[in-house]
Amino acid sequence: MKVDRTDNYESFDDQALGLAFREGDLEAFDEIVRRYQGRLYGAAFRITGNREDALDAAQEALLKIYTRIDAWKPTGRFLAWMVRVTTNQAIDLVRSRQRRRHKSLDEGFLSGSAATPLITPSVDSVSQAQFNELEAYIREGLVLLSPMQRKVFVARHFEEFSLAEIAEDLNCSVGCVKVHLFRAVQKMRTHLKALEPDE
Repeated sequence: MKVDRTDNYESFDDQALGLAFREGDLEAFDEIVRRYQGRLYGAAFRITGNREDALDAAQEALLKIYTRIDAWKPTGRFLAWMVRVTTNQAIDLVRSRQRRRHKSLDEGFLSGSAATPLITPSVDSVSQAQFNELEAYIREGLVLLSPMQRKVFVARHFEEFSLAEIAEDLNCSVGCVKVHLFRAVQKMRTHLKALEPDE
């Protein structure tokens, strides 16, 4: 489908924009960025938990979408594919940050230079710390899921796609999506048990 550059891109749905860009129309990509960069940033933020990492992940995802548009199969939803690229980029970023953090903590303890908190947290900051810990555990749990389980879990619980939409995007049955989602939820529950208070 060759798109006339005089077309009004604002009237295109995401699928039409994806097809236009896949055909080599760079102006369609400009509209993709304008329309969806906020949505992709939000998807990245839900995984990374902080603004800087989310911006990095969203920008890297847009670069991958630009350079790897041929990887998108037009039989699947373009927006879902972009969200998946962004989510995977954010998870990779979290994983690499965790490796670096563990390495620097190990080096700090071995050298005797590990930092100790100087201020005792207040009640409010304790609640915030517990919330941050839960978010961090969820992000760690995502890394433990298989690629298919992660795609299904994120699409359902973070992006709120319906089971039918996820099945269509992944080119599988709704039953298959349910199985992967069930296994993902079970793994996440097991992972989150570490946060339960000891009795």
